[in-house]
Amino acid sequence: MNKYNLALFLLVLVAHSSADDRVKIKMDTTEAESVVAVLHKRAAGKIIDSADWKRIFDSTPYIRLKKREASMHRDFTDDDFKKFVLSEALLKQAPSLQKTLFNWKRKDLKDAADRALHYLPKQAKLSADVYPVIKPLHNSFVFEGNAIFLYVDPEVSSAQFQNTVAHELHHIGLSSLTSQYDEMESKAPEDIKPVLKWISAFGEGQAVLAAAGSPQVHPMQDFKPADRIRWDQDMEGFSSNVRTLDSFFLDILRGAFKDKDAIDHVAFSFFGYRGPWYTVGYRMSTVVEEHFGREALINCMLDPRQLLVKYNQAAERQNANPGEHLPTWSPQLIQALQKEQIER
Repeated sequence: MNKYNLALFLLVLVAHSSADDRVKIKMDTTEAESVVAVLHKRAAGKIIDSADWKRIFDSTPYIRLKKREASMHRDFTDDDFKKFVLSEALLKQAPSLQKTLFNWKRKDLKDAADRALHYLPKQAKLSADVYPVIKPLHNSFVFEGNAIFLYVDPEVSSAQFQNTVAHELHHIGLSSLTSQYDEMESKAPEDIKPVLKWISAFGEGQAVLAAAGSPQVHPMQDFKPADRIRWDQDMEGFSSNVRTLDSFFLDILRGAFKDKDAIDHVAFSFFGYRGPWYTVGYRMSTVVEEHFGREALINCMLDPRQLLVKYNQAAERQNANPGEHLPTWSPQLIQALQKEQIER
C-alpha cells in the first residue's frame, strides 16, 4: 500500500487501573485521517471522488463538528468544507499534518486520564470522545460535555496534546458532579448566586495543575518556551489580579451591576489567554495543596467556595513567616461566603 494512502484510524482506550469503571475515553481520528488522505491524492494528481468526501462527511467527528458550529450560529456547509480541503494552503501542510497525527496517536491517553483523576473527587467520572480534527477554524474546545475537539496543529507537540487532553478531562470530570454545584447555587440568595457561578471558573487553574501533575512541575512544561515565559510573566501579576477579582465579587454583592449580562461580560474578560481564572485559580490551588494536602484541594472542588476560604487560611499561615507575602481575599467576601455555612 502506498505510504500516503492512510487507513482510517479509530482508537478506543480503556484505562487499565483501579479506576476502570470511572474512565471511558475514545479517540477518533477518522475525520483528520480522511482529510489527509484527500490531500495525498491531490498531491499525487489523483481524482477526488464521492467516496473520498463521503468518508469525511460520514465520520463522527465531522458530524459532531457540524452540529457544534450550527449551535454557534456559524455557517458550516459541506461545500465550504470542500473548498477548504481543496485549498492550496492546506495542501502544503499535508506532510506536517500527517506527522502531527502520527505523533498524537502514539500518546497514551491513559496517562492524561490518570493526571485528571489524580485531582478529582472519587465520585467523578471521565467519559469523553477525543477528536483531533482538521478544520478551517484553528480552535479547540469541549462540546456537549464529552467531546474534546482539538485542531490538528503541527506546532503542537504530542506532549502538549496530552497535556491539553488532561486539562479538558479534568473539566469533564468536574462536570460529572454538576448536580452538586447546581444544588448549591439553587439554595443560595440571589445576590450570592453570581459569585458562586463565577468562583467555579477557578476550575481553569485547577485543570492547569491537574494537567501538569503536581505543584512541583511547571504548568507550561509541555508547551513551547514562549508559553512558559508568558505564564511566568502573567503570574507576576497574581497579587493585582486577586485584588481585581476581589473587587469584582464585592461589586456583585453590592449590586453594582445592572443585570446578569453585565456581570458575565466582565467575568468573561478574565479568561483571556490563560487570564486570571487560570493563573489565580492555579496559584490558589497550589498554595492550598502545599499547606493542607491534595485531598483538601479536591474537597474545594466539591464546594468552590472553600477554595477561597482555605487559600486565605494558607496565606495567613505563610504571611506569618518571612518570605513571600500572599494577597488575601477581603473579609467582606469571606464573610458573605461563610454565611452559606461553609465548613472550614
